[in-house]
Amino acid sequence: MLFIFKIFKNKYIKIFLVAMLILFIDNCLFANKVFCNDKIDIVLYSSMKETQLKALQKGFTNKYPEINMNYYSAGSGEIIDKILNEDRIGDIKADIMWIGDPTYYYILKERGILLPYESEEALTIPSELKDKDNYFCAARIVTLGLIYNTESVINNIPNSWNDLLKPCFNNKVIMANPSISGTTFYTVAALIQNRNFGWNYIYDLKKNEIKIVDDSITVIDKIAEGEFDIGIGAVYIAKTKKEEGYPVDFVYPQEGIIAVPSPITIFKSTKNVEAAKKLYDYIISIEGQLILMKENVIPVRPEVKLKDSINIKEAVKRAFPVNVNKLLYDKGKMLIDFKKIMNN
Repeated sequence: MLFIFKIFKNKYIKIFLVAMLILFIDNCLFANKVFCNDKIDIVLYSSMKETQLKALQKGFTNKYPEINMNYYSAGSGEIIDKILNEDRIGDIKADIMWIGDPTYYYILKERGILLPYESEEALTIPSELKDKDNYFCAARIVTLGLIYNTESVINNIPNSWNDLLKPCFNNKVIMANPSISGTTFYTVAALIQNRNFGWNYIYDLKKNEIKIVDDSITVIDKIAEGEFDIGIGAVYIAKTKKEEGYPVDFVYPQEGIIAVPSPITIFKSTKNVEAAKKLYDYIISIEGQLILMKENVIPVRPEVKLKDSINIKEAVKRAFPVNVNKLLYDKGKMLIDFKKIMNN
């Protein structure tokens, strides 16, 4: 380059050459990004089903080919443990989190590790499903009800939470472990906080010999296979199983339903804020919600509705209320007390 400058002593020629050199380098960098697949990587930590995550991953990367969407899938409790451990060493590897237990988001917000983001895609989502400071927003609603085997439950089809206490269902009722399943934890909290049920209801479930298994999918599988007659389970999983031809159906109890918001949030530590916002927007966009609807997920956008299901506004209206602040204070003790009851 010095040799070239010595040849071209005219200062205007030198300026021209420098400009061309800058343009050349810029084009090389662009070419490297396009042809060498130098993409932006973002990581989602999620407790969602693998099929849901894969479907969203496909749709998102088709829309944004310059971004690699990676995800780590586990239960809500396991993911939170992972996040807290990574935060202790100052190395949160996730850009976005999306899990089933909404209470954890308040803990992380208080910890100061979340990034506020007011997405335009969230404008029509009911205010009850959004954090007032825009640190998180529900990306799906999981409704829980009574799931039953249609071959073994013929004459005693349930319509009340109290039906689980009937003698005919003794040792034939199943539910997930609230220490592992975020949606089940929220369900137990909703029942305990309801004056018509409370801790007495949990004791009565134990008296009727309810079986506790690790996760929500196992609940539906065991009912579908006829190992148990009935249980407390996620409706979207039951609907999928029913569509696959299994003898499974569900009922929303007359007293009220459990509607668990599953929020998304961006971590303050993300190195790819704009890419993370794109994924956040995509998940709650109409396009993203339509993808989730194929997995029988109730969309949070009121503009679209899942076939043969309640819409988002009805779900929010019929849901048992949950005092999240009280739940945050009682969470540890509640899980300990639940475990003691079920282990006695």
